[in-house]
Amino acid sequence: MFKDCVERNIEVDYKLRAKDYLNYCGENINDTRMMESKFTCFKPRYKIVESALLLPYVEPYHIPSSGFFEHWVYDKYLAPITIANHYKPILKGYKDHAQLPAYPFKSFKSKKLAGNYYYMGMLNPHFGHFIQESITRFWLALEKPNLLNSKTKFVFHVLKNFNKEAFFSSNLTQFLTALGMNKNNIIFVQEPITVENIIIPESAVSISDGNCYLSEQSKTVWNYVNQSMADVNKKLPADTRSDKVYLSRSKVKNPIQGRVLTNEAELESQLLRLGFDIISPEDHDQNEMQAILNNTKVIAGAPGSGLQNSFFIPHTATTIAFTTKPIIAINPGLNHQIHTDLICGNKTNAIIAKHDVMQTQMNWNIDVPSTIKFIKKVI
Repeated sequence: MFKDCVERNIEVDYKLRAKDYLNYCGENINDTRMMESKFTCFKPRYKIVESALLLPYVEPYHIPSSGFFEHWVYDKYLAPITIANHYKPILKGYKDHAQLPAYPFKSFKSKKLAGNYYYMGMLNPHFGHFIQESITRFWLALEKPNLLNSKTKFVFHVLKNFNKEAFFSSNLTQFLTALGMNKNNIIFVQEPITVENIIIPESAVSISDGNCYLSEQSKTVWNYVNQSMADVNKKLPADTRSDKVYLSRSKVKNPIQGRVLTNEAELESQLLRLGFDIISPEDHDQNEMQAILNNTKVIAGAPGSGLQNSFFIPHTATTIAFTTKPIIAINPGLNHQIHTDLICGNKTNAIIAKHDVMQTQMNWNIDVPSTIKFIKKVI
């Protein structure tokens, strides 16, 4: 039986078919890759390595133009430590990248760092990838806190064009603060380094436009983040908000892939009548968003980074995604939502609207009356 490059490396717990856990209406999407995808729950492992060599990532994007993902962490014998790999299932058009070391080992110098370190994997500043792949290796620190001490530093690989100052001025750092990380205890791998001792937890999440792999430990991290951050902000007490939230894209500047819901205002007005709060994530910092999510039982929006805020809801919730088939074809947001809702215990619903695709952007609209009728059934 064929196994992709992730499944060959992990300890599988159980598998499910994603399409069995999506409730949707609208256009038929049975012919999409997403509906053939498999969800795999796995049990992540860890290693403690002495004299580990970490080499910098040499690409400016999280999917290299070569189609290959490199090994970045090696033991003192220059053998790749595969448990540190950035796991990616085989994607359309990409090769079995996770198996191939890319560094030709010629003569080079590495900076020697004494002390204890904890490996966090790739820091991708894109919100969706950040909350799934860049913080969930913290699972081991929650399970075995005695492995760390007050002097332990956290190590991230970063993209070649990573801007440290821009990152530390962004809202994303609030997530790291919740995990006890700051400028003084974070190391970014931007040159070859050899560390005296490093704890390497296996990635807790591996997502793609098809099959996805997640662990129960990823949800443990998201719950911890929500608990740590929701109490920070007291301006949004839970009893003043609805438990139904719509995440509006009306304030998104330069939407990725030009995706625009042209009648979003009409949809929002009807959702208000159903008791939804209309929330623009751009109006809130991450602590405020966690306070909102702490009380949310129904969350709706466009699949992608916005709706992925649902991962932090600390109880079972209903997610409702508004999308259209051409978007599904170019963006894996709904696929990620289904798979991650499975590990979070959420129920995924979707309205697949008819579409109007233009040459320079993707404008689409939704049938509001039928959408509201569907929503009334699922909430």
